[in-house]
Amino acid sequence: MKDLSTSPAACVDPISDSRYPVLEPFTGPQPKLPQYWKCTCLLHPFSPIQSNSTPADKASPFFEICTATVYYAEGIGLNALLVGSSGKKWFYKVTSSGTTVSIDGGSFNPINIGWSIPTTNWFGNESSKAKCAGTSYLNWMKAQKVDWWKIPVGNASPPPATWMWFDHNTNFPVRLMFGQGPVASPSMGDVNQLALFQMFSFTYFPSFEKLTSNPLNSPMVAPAIDGFSFGNPNNYELFTWNTNFGMTVFMTPVNEEFNPLPTRVLYNYRDDAQYRVSSDRSQSTLMKFTYNPVNPYTSQEALLTGTAPSGITPPANSGAGFLIDYLGDKITKAIGFGKFQFPQQRPNWVQTPAVQARIQATIVGNPVLCPNVRVTVVGVLFPPSSPNYPDSTYLWTWYSPLSGDGRRSRPVTFMQSQSGVGVGTSLALADYFDYEEFAAPIPPCNFAVPPCDFTIEAKPTPGTDENPKPAYPWLDTGIKMNAKTVAIIKYIDGLWTANPNINNGKLYNAAGNPTFINAKPGYALPNANEGALVGRIGQTVFLIGLGATTPAGLVGKLELCINDDLKGIYGAGLTDNKGSVHVHISVENKF
Repeated sequence: MKDLSTSPAACVDPISDSRYPVLEPFTGPQPKLPQYWKCTCLLHPFSPIQSNSTPADKASPFFEICTATVYYAEGIGLNALLVGSSGKKWFYKVTSSGTTVSIDGGSFNPINIGWSIPTTNWFGNESSKAKCAGTSYLNWMKAQKVDWWKIPVGNASPPPATWMWFDHNTNFPVRLMFGQGPVASPSMGDVNQLALFQMFSFTYFPSFEKLTSNPLNSPMVAPAIDGFSFGNPNNYELFTWNTNFGMTVFMTPVNEEFNPLPTRVLYNYRDDAQYRVSSDRSQSTLMKFTYNPVNPYTSQEALLTGTAPSGITPPANSGAGFLIDYLGDKITKAIGFGKFQFPQQRPNWVQTPAVQARIQATIVGNPVLCPNVRVTVVGVLFPPSSPNYPDSTYLWTWYSPLSGDGRRSRPVTFMQSQSGVGVGTSLALADYFDYEEFAAPIPPCNFAVPPCDFTIEAKPTPGTDENPKPAYPWLDTGIKMNAKTVAIIKYIDGLWTANPNINNGKLYNAAGNPTFINAKPGYALPNANEGALVGRIGQTVFLIGLGATTPAGLVGKLELCINDDLKGIYGAGLTDNKGSVHVHISVENKF
């Protein structure tokens, strides 16, 4: 482990640029598979059984981790034998006449499942839109170099992506990730997507073999994957993160418009006795848009802070999330608090009962999946995705044990099933490369929280059932103030008016009406200037104007509003207001 306490430049990022993963440029044709082939694969489902699962869902293999042997003959058909973690077997035959299924391999029955025979080009109807982001290893194990291909899926704008990784030397598939699951139902596929594989969110191919003749008339053989076992035969414990580490990653958004993001992660989590300020529990994820040049920023940081220990007054910026845009070294935008509600996870987050994490498989020394190392395949419950997954979806994560009990482990991959475009950071996949545990906590300057952007509308939109706004017409910033914190609020730009019939209809800044108008009783802040920016913490309302520091000692959420007739006592109230103002807010400790 590196001892950062002896570093002469304490604020230097401990992960240098040279340690980020790199995509090599790709030039070449789209991969074309052989006329005849067979493969083994490891299939990860989108979710476990749901409360709305039908009898057909429950009878299918699509809600449990499976292995499979798949056989293919171009234009003739595809056969597959799936073995689930439950021990059940499913035999499928896909032909031009439809699909049949058997549970014993002898008696096959027709099934309406929406599959069609794939072609030798797996991009199908989206072939003209297929793009290769480049070539690299999948992760730190460097089993093989792969070409990172993607195609759009579905009708959304922007669309999610299906990613396909092909071995750079053989052009055979190594991995698949479907950014969108089956649309009609979890047991009904789409004829335009890959038969069988589309029913699972994440697939690895431990073996893929070109054949010289049609294999479909031969018996289907149960899959045999070197080193693979269902369950947890070695009785590994669930992993616990190191409390001070750094690593590099390829982060892959679900949004098809984006290529993988070279990323570095810094993680610091001090125990209760050492905790003092928000940087004592922080995670910084810096994503670089190296391979996404058409973008308004060159990098983006997700800065997450942990919650304070019980019994300690939370310091400024604790238990919060921040999303920070950079153009070079300059911050161009930062949102946080109520606008990015993703606090840091604890080192043992996977052991939280609510996520029901379970080691569902282990792999030992497989030459394609994990050469010379052991891997645990962990399924974790993540938020639902309506309508097909109303209860939960799966996060799949692979970890390589570094200790005999498995608690100390190194990450291999994280994959969030059915992640949404525009939800959070829109990330679906993380593939890990460099990893280092540090002896001393990472210097706190690496977790510095910048001023956050907020826009206050002169005519705020009321809440709805889908988006309730209990503080309306006040803007709830999500910033929780306590007796030991203050907020510094600074007007940046923007114009508004609380009454377009005065000041010749011209808008003005957050100081309020240029000709002072004394606010009446019933206004947000009586006796202050009409149209000025005001704040509220608890029951205390105060003037902000072009800038202010919140009064010390107040406890509650920080809320912002235009100084106007909030309930329409004297006329139109907020309904005739126009414009908005933009402010920066910083929160500091007041010792």
